[in-house]
Amino acid sequence: MKKIVIIGAAFIVAIGGIVAFGVVNKSSKASTSNVIKIGGVFDTSGDASSYGKAEQDGANFATKQINANGGVKVNGKSYKFKIINKDAKTDNTETASVTSSLINKEKVSAIVGPVITSGVQAAVPVATQGKTPMISPTAGADNITLQKNGNVQPYVFRAQYKNSFMGTKMAQFATETLKAKNIVIFQDNSSDYGTGITSAFKKAFKGNVVDVESYQEGTKDFQAVLTKIKDKKFDAIAINGYYTEGGAILKQMRDMGIDVPVIGPDGIGDPKTAEIAGNKNTSNVYYAAHFSVDAPATKVSAPFAKAYKKAYGKYPSQFTALAYDSVRMIKAAIENENSTSKSAITKGLANLKNFDGVTGKMSIDKDHNPVKSMVMVGMTDGKESSAVVVK
Repeated sequence: MKKIVIIGAAFIVAIGGIVAFGVVNKSSKASTSNVIKIGGVFDTSGDASSYGKAEQDGANFATKQINANGGVKVNGKSYKFKIINKDAKTDNTETASVTSSLINKEKVSAIVGPVITSGVQAAVPVATQGKTPMISPTAGADNITLQKNGNVQPYVFRAQYKNSFMGTKMAQFATETLKAKNIVIFQDNSSDYGTGITSAFKKAFKGNVVDVESYQEGTKDFQAVLTKIKDKKFDAIAINGYYTEGGAILKQMRDMGIDVPVIGPDGIGDPKTAEIAGNKNTSNVYYAAHFSVDAPATKVSAPFAKAYKKAYGKYPSQFTALAYDSVRMIKAAIENENSTSKSAITKGLANLKNFDGVTGKMSIDKDHNPVKSMVMVGMTDGKESSAVVVK
């Protein structure tokens, strides 16, 4: 997931409004009102806003559907979710500040977010001090759920898989589906996102890595490095970075006549990739995804996509789907523990098993990471044209 310093239900029903308001108990004790406050920490401005806006939409949509479908059931009582969203502005200081406000002022019982890894790292001390469970939809760096001593961060969870898992599955797809024998890798070395995925990819790839070319966030001209590799023997290129630079690489390599398949992580899976590269240059391109309309992961995936399209006039992105699942995971944790307390939600998330998410059936492992499958989405002329589940 996105840059800066990314150190990466049953049946769907018609949408209803959030109809109940109240105050959540200030302590970790179960709520005595009929409202459970959930905080949303989303970067709706700044460099990660493309992801943050999509995730905020997903969290809001899940909240509305849960409330319209009877709410959260605890001890025979029905509770409503009230989501309070804050813009973290793709800024670590702001992220810590809004997280503190949600915990200490708004008295939320759980948090969805932050969006990016560096944001999660900024929020962890605040969430830990406030003993508030926090589930990031899209932070992918391997270490965010772990303390420096290797022990798990007790209050930190995520809905997306680790970056190393993504790199491994990308290599599997390149080998088994694309039949690639020789590959060139471009990596964003501004953060652990690009380098971490590359490291895992290289370990898992069965063929030959011809070259690894590193670039910095913000690089726009790739002509020199593309000229350097053009005459080498390779049958695929991996772009381990984000859409801004990935789109530029794609456009410039296609303009130079380099027409081999391109694979990338979820950071490439944004409509802006095709906007930057041009639709005609965005064919034979594949990216790791957490959700695809064309490859429903569970029985709730297709109904979710249909309902979201009816509400918003477009299909949900993978980032929207991950935030949607994050809210539903909190609901499942509450109902499984039969309690609305923060400690119960934390325990419920840690023990979540065989959860039917729209992004896949998942179980949370001992390090608070989801165990699930991955989708590789293919693009033709800038549009999604195929989807393959990589197990």
